[in-house]
Amino acid sequence: MRKMTRLVVLTGLALSLCLNGSAFSGKGGSQTTPFVLPILKRDSLLNGLQLIVMEKRGAGTVSVRLRINSGAMFDLAGKGGLADITAGMLLRGGGGWTAKDMRENASQSGFSVNITVGWDSTDITLSGPSYALESMFDLLGRIVVTPTFDQKEFDSMKAERIEALKVEQGHQAFRLTSRAMESVFGAHPYGRPPRGTADSISKMTRADLLYYHSRFYLANNSELIITGEVGPEEVTRFARGKLGAWKKGDKVPATFRPPDPSTARRVIILDQAESPAAEAVIAQVGVSRRGEDYFAAMILAEVFKNRIAKYAKSSGAVIEACIEPRFLQGPFWVKVSSPAEDLTRSIEAVLAEMTSLQSRQLSLEELEWARSQIIAAQAERLQSAESVVDIVLDIELYGLGRDYLVTFADRVNAVTQADVLRAAQSYLKPQQATVVVRGSASRFDSMLKRLGAVTVLP
Repeated sequence: MRKMTRLVVLTGLALSLCLNGSAFSGKGGSQTTPFVLPILKRDSLLNGLQLIVMEKRGAGTVSVRLRINSGAMFDLAGKGGLADITAGMLLRGGGGWTAKDMRENASQSGFSVNITVGWDSTDITLSGPSYALESMFDLLGRIVVTPTFDQKEFDSMKAERIEALKVEQGHQAFRLTSRAMESVFGAHPYGRPPRGTADSISKMTRADLLYYHSRFYLANNSELIITGEVGPEEVTRFARGKLGAWKKGDKVPATFRPPDPSTARRVIILDQAESPAAEAVIAQVGVSRRGEDYFAAMILAEVFKNRIAKYAKSSGAVIEACIEPRFLQGPFWVKVSSPAEDLTRSIEAVLAEMTSLQSRQLSLEELEWARSQIIAAQAERLQSAESVVDIVLDIELYGLGRDYLVTFADRVNAVTQADVLRAAQSYLKPQQATVVVRGSASRFDSMLKRLGAVTVLP
């Protein structure tokens, strides 16, 4: 095993309205950066697992995060939630230990375990005192290298998840957003709930878990980052002993057919009894995290958010905008909440702002403001060790390049008014957006018809 080489993180995180970015460089250079940067050290095992260490002497604690670069996007057709269930089953037995053994080991050693599944990745995080590092690696090796996927535990988890989903998916806010995503993305993976449905969970078998784990839980499809009071030599030793036998394999490319483009605006009313308030989601396909015009799109998003915030303040509506760049083009949505009599006006105002950004360049003052907001947000994110971990892992996940953060500020400042206009014309689709409204159909039907063809759902 070769020694770890020293690297320096050279700049911050790509801001979002629900956005992530990240990276660091393995090369030296004279480029300056406006950020305070941590020192990272990295290595890799023979099976391709990447090891990254951010040492903080005197901390007394350590955090270990393993990222699998696959998530809910790769759920099997008709079995939405498979990635999430597979991850949940990891803590229900592995490496000769039962779920009870795992809980007792973590409790006795004083560390916690948390597993989260996103569209593009699965993260396993263990945190606790630095003396528990070997125990953390031991548990990690058991759950990712040799999980049991016990049938009895699987049946229990399925039953628990189905009951939880029945409650979760009965909430009106969930119905509103999920209906919008289903309408925009259709049969594309992003059109289904990442945690699945009661129906999709009920169809899963143990063979599905084994397939997902075997296909995506690969050492060379993963990175391990450790922060806190720990040295790189110690990390290499434990990783080699506990994770060295983890298999590598062929990575699965994201070769999904893009969603069918909409040719006209669609309006869906989720019919609900008379209510003094109403909600709507305006949704469309958005941006890929890997897009060449990502920086222009982020400036566009910042300007759009600021403009609709001004409208919300003057109108009394509550408006939330979110753009989620994923490996593939993710969703862009705006949620509007207001008194029922004002909802249509607020929807029209949001659509009008999208049209305005499409048709004319923003001012130089707005451009400069947005640039400064993005760079300032990155500097703030780099204050947190947890955010730095997000940054480092995302550069690997999205293939942003080791010089990504070296050039980040320059690339933000290089975006022109014309670049933002082109991004607006590429990504803002007010005439093809889906509008989903929760409220009384009898009240909204006639008002919303001027936006597009209306479909009423119970």
